[in-house]
Amino acid sequence: MSAKELFNYYYKLQSKEMREDIESYKKLAMKNKRVAIKVIFKNGQWLRVYQKLDGSVEWY
Repeated sequence: MSAKELFNYYYKLQSKEMREDIESYKKLAMKNKRVAIKVIFKNGQWLRVYQKLDGSVEWY
């Protein structure tokens, strides 16, 4: 999964209201993860979204 595919996966799971608050995303380096991104919101907050080695996706 690429960073763009991970973002699209996360984006599709979010509500319309959450989608409207997303400003951008950046690739993020995390150990023991296949791919990770930083999702940045319009208010300046952000969260990590990543695909684990087993293929599952998590965010916090």
